[in-house]
Formats: sequence, structure tokens, C-alpha cells
Amino acid sequence: MVHDLTKDISRLPERKTRQGGRDPGWWRNWFGEQTLAFQFVVASGILILIAAGIAGLLITEQVTKNTLNNRAAASALFMQSILSPFAEELGSGRVLSRSSIETLDRMFAAEEFRSRFPHLELWRADGTIVYSTSPELIGKRFDPPSGLVKALEGNVVPDYADLNADEHKARAFTTPYLEIYSPIRMTDNGTVVAVAEIQEESAVLTQEIFDVRLSSWVIIAGASALLLLSLFGIVRRGSITIETQRNKLIQRAEEAERVSEEIRMLRDRARLATVRLTDSNEKLARQIGADLHDGPAQLIGFAVLQLDVVRGSRRKADRESTLEVIGKTLGDAVDEIRMIAKALLLPDIERLDLGKVVVRAARLHETRTGTDVAVDIAPIDLRFPTPIKTCVFRFLQEGLNNAYKHAAANGQKVEVRLEAGSLVVRVLDKGQRNQSSSASKSLGGMGIDGLRQRVESFGGMLSFEYSPAGSELEMELPFDERLMHPLTYRSDATAN
Repeated sequence: MVHDLTKDISRLPERKTRQGGRDPGWWRNWFGEQTLAFQFVVASGILILIAAGIAGLLITEQVTKNTLNNRAAASALFMQSILSPFAEELGSGRVLSRSSIETLDRMFAAEEFRSRFPHLELWRADGTIVYSTSPELIGKRFDPPSGLVKALEGNVVPDYADLNADEHKARAFTTPYLEIYSPIRMTDNGTVVAVAEIQEESAVLTQEIFDVRLSSWVIIAGASALLLLSLFGIVRRGSITIETQRNKLIQRAEEAERVSEEIRMLRDRARLATVRLTDSNEKLARQIGADLHDGPAQLIGFAVLQLDVVRGSRRKADRESTLEVIGKTLGDAVDEIRMIAKALLLPDIERLDLGKVVVRAARLHETRTGTDVAVDIAPIDLRFPTPIKTCVFRFLQEGLNNAYKHAAANGQKVEVRLEAGSLVVRVLDKGQRNQSSSASKSLGGMGIDGLRQRVESFGGMLSFEYSPAGSELEMELPFDERLMHPLTYRSDATAN
């Protein structure tokens, strides 16, 4: 499936790339590979920044407008209290009297007024200035400013001075004062009879507006950052959980893939071992047939031929001599058949624990060969299944046969250990003392290759190390202690 998927992917059309070889969508791939927390910070940070910017502009604009309106309302109320005594005169005539103008001049010439209100004009609805702190403007008529028009409707209008207006050009204004248009009403009916244009110093107000805007932006930025951090904390905790689970899933997938590969290899190995074991059994059967043909069958055939000699003998002594030869020949044939049978038959392994199976294999070898075998078995408190005990018996049988044949039974020793969850069995010898001593010895057996296939069929390993000073044949079988049944006694058999 993975191979097919790889081929399918290889057939996909190549993406068009920009000049320089970079994929135009590389940033999407890069962004998608980042953690959810990082993606959230970037995406939400951009959105919150845009939202905070829009909100900040709207809020600061509204705060600025409210500050101007409040300042204008306060100044208008203050001027209304000063100019209300002149409302009747403004309503009845087109100009103020000389005494009224002098009164206003004295009033606005005071330092407390000049410092806050450098200039003041009283406008009529037609654009005529009936009073001004700049005497040259009194009686002149100009195009009504937009603030004047709105103030005639009864509204207090704040705005910054238009330096291009005719009335300001006449005085060569260079400072954009804060202009406040305040309606002057009749005290009896509230009719707007004139409009006072107040020129107020804007430096203090500008600083005040700047402070208000700055504090508004700081509050908005702090609230946005707090919101982003709060959401990031929640998302990060979830992102960590997701990343942890994803890493665990990846690890489990990799582990499952690794185990699957191991199972496949073990399956192939077991299949190959089964094939080789079958072939080994066939070879063993052919060897047994050859041993029977070359040994007992030849002896029995010789005995049958001697029967013809007996029948043709006329003397009793010749017949008895021939019969003695026949008897000895048949006895040798029976001995060879028994030897072959003993090599094939197993003791009653099912009722024996592993230690006794090892001792039995060593003792049978001693009986057959007339040699000594040292046995060293570590304490084992587990009951192994019959197939494993059979494998151990055959291993010892073959290993001791090899030690007998190739090392002249010199220093034959069997060791059994439990090491790191595996059963380890070794057959050792001290090397051959006499090159000709074992030339004629042959006990048969399945051979190292057949033994290797038997061990590997249980998932084990077999190794053989040879040297003139001694050889070591080792078998290692893994097992699960949870599947073994404990014994009620320890197998601690040793023999010299």
C-alpha cells in the first residue's frame, strides 16, 4: 500500500514555481507545519491588531470630539454669562454703542482674559462684525463662516481656525486658535441675536487631547494584549495536549510499523525455517535409510548368504562354525538397529522438568559412548512446554555427538542458564586430543543446519564457535515468564 501510494504521489503534476525555484505556496506549508498555538497567535494577533486599531481610531476620535465639545460648552457658558447683558442692545440695533464697546474693551483687556482668549468677535447673522478685540474689524462684513451658520441655529460649534479666512488674513493670523462659536440669546425668549466667536489658545487643549488619546491607546493595547494572552493560554494548553497526543500517535504508528516489519521478518524466517526443517527431516530420513542399508541390511544380507553355506556343508563342524558367524553377524545387526533406534527415540520428556531432561540427555550420551559429561544447571523455577524441552534434548544430543566425534569427548560439559528473559543452553568441549581417536566414530544426527532450523522455528538463535582449544555450541530461546508455570521444587542437578 505504501509503495502504491508513493507511485501515485510521483504521478502528481509538478507545481509551478516562481523564479528562483521556491513554491509559491511555501508559506502555507510552513504555516501549516507550526503548532496550533503558534498559528493562533499569528492569526488572532493580526485580527486583534486590526480590531484594536479600528476601535482605537473610533474611540480616540470620539474622545477628542467629546473633549472639544466639553471645552467649547464650558467656554460658551462662561462667555454667555459675560455677554448676556448686551443681548438686548444687539437685538435692537445693528451696532453696539460706544459705551458698550468701551466696556467690552476694558473687560477683555484684562490679563486673565487675554491669556485664555486672545481674540473675540461678535457676529451678526449677515456676517457683520459688531465687536472685535481687533478694532479694525468692527463694522466690516465677511462671508459667514460655517461655524457661524451652525451657531445661528442655536448650537455651540468648536473648530480650529481657518488661517485662509478673510477675517484672519486681515490680521495675519499664523496660530491655529481653537474657535468656539457660541450663540447669544435674548433673555426673555431665547432668540439668537448674535454669535460670539472666541479664539482660545489651543496648546493646553492639544496637550490634553494628546494625553487622552495616549491613555485611550494604552488602555486598548493593554486590553487587547490581555485578551490575546488569555486566549493564547487556553489554546496553548489545548495545543500541548494535541501535540502530545499526536506525538504519541506518531510513536505508536512507528512502533506498529516496526512491530509489523518484525512480524513480517519473523513470519518469513519461520516459513524459511519450516521449509529447511522439512528438508532437514528428509535428509535425516535418507541418512537413517542409508545407515540401515549400509549397516544392518548389509549384515543381514551377509547372514542370509551364509545360510546357503550351511545348507551345502556336509560336515557338522563346518555348519556349526558358519552358524556361529551368522549368529555374530545378526547380533551386530541388532546392535546397530538398537543404536539407530536409541538415537531417534526420546525419553518421556512430557513428565520431566527441564533440569531432568538435560540430565537424561547427558546420561544417555554417557551410556552410548562410555564417556563423561559435566552438567551445570542454574536454578530454574519454571515449567517449560514440551516442544521447548524436546528442542533442548535434541540440541544436547547433537551437541554432545559433535563433541564426541570431533573433540574425542574431551572435556564435554553442558551449561543451562536463564539470561535476560531467554533460556541459554551451551555444550562445550576442550578440543581434540588425538586426531585419529575419533575417525571411525559416527552416531548420526540431524546436523548443525537441521538443529539451527529447529531452534529458529521457536524464534531462537544458534551459534557455534570453534577453536583448537575447544568449541562452544550455544542455543538461545526467548520466552515469556508470564506464560510459564512455576515449579514446586528447583531443578539443581549437577553431574561430573
